[in-house]
Amino acid sequence: MNVENQGMKESDVCNAIGWGLIVLGVISGFIFILVFGRVEVPKTYYGTETVWSGIMVITGIGIIFNGFLIGYLFQKIASILRNHENKRD
Repeated sequence: MNVENQGMKESDVCNAIGWGLIVLGVISGFIFILVFGRVEVPKTYYGTETVWSGIMVITGIGIIFNGFLIGYLFQKIASILRNHENKRD
């Protein structure tokens, strides 16, 4: 298979996957915070009130950070692949 017939290079695919993972991590983290971040707690005398749960917000931030970390690692792998592709050409 010739180089002209190939679509994307491995480094380009890996870079796109990295960006996709970063975006997916940010979106899923914000959705997690919005869905599970608010909890109902009993008031002092009667009824309930809705407050932000610190644990759930920190968990959502952890999901966002994890998406950034995994995406960054994929982009570093893409950088190494791009370096090897440039040496080969």
